[in-house]
Amino acid sequence: MKLKKVFVSVDNAAQWIVFEEEMQAGFNYQLASIEDLHDYVAACGEVFTYNIQTSEGVVKWHFEEFSEESPLDYICEYRVIN
Repeated sequence: MKLKKVFVSVDNAAQWIVFEEEMQAGFNYQLASIEDLHDYVAACGEVFTYNIQTSEGVVKWHFEEFSEESPLDYICEYRVIN
């Protein structure tokens, strides 16, 4: 399974780094959490569409629309897949 690691700055959560290879982000960065990814989507409207290694495990963006009879219109979130 190909995945990328997403890091967020410890000092400034608005700074993001995405790595495809196994690398060290440095001492000012930590592996992003699902909550960090949701904050990123809320801030810019952009989603990572590939598998991502987070502090909770490997996650993937999930989007599901419901019928008109449902009390929910849709669900969109990152979910742990492994």
